[in-house]
Amino acid sequence: MPLKQIAEIRIKQTRTSTLPGTAGDVTHSVLFLSEKIDDYLFKLGCSSAHTLGVVTQLLNVGKIRLDFREYNERLQLMNAADAMSRTEAISLIEAYLTAVQTESYKEGDLDLTQKVIIQAPKRSAM
Repeated sequence: MPLKQIAEIRIKQTRTSTLPGTAGDVTHSVLFLSEKIDDYLFKLGCSSAHTLGVVTQLLNVGKIRLDFREYNERLQLMNAADAMSRTEAISLIEAYLTAVQTESYKEGDLDLTQKVIIQAPKRSAM
């Protein structure tokens, strides 16, 4: 059976706020994996190893949890049959990223992000 394309795989996103005053607020949404990858590419840059690692884990295991400064995000495949081996996942993602990068250059977008700096959260004084 041929593998689904990234744009055909649906995921469930559960986002829990960690901001003071809104801590515990939960939102649920269903979207295509391509939408989530595009979101990460916008935030982290097309050459991001983080995006590749997150999506590979999601496709291989079927779910993943990410902790950001303002919220926690849990992603899960809607259909467990969409899970695949790590090798298949990497091949599928690389094909998608190549297509996205090719489209970006055709549209005249800016160059790819070359450096990403992630700041550690501030620790509160006790």
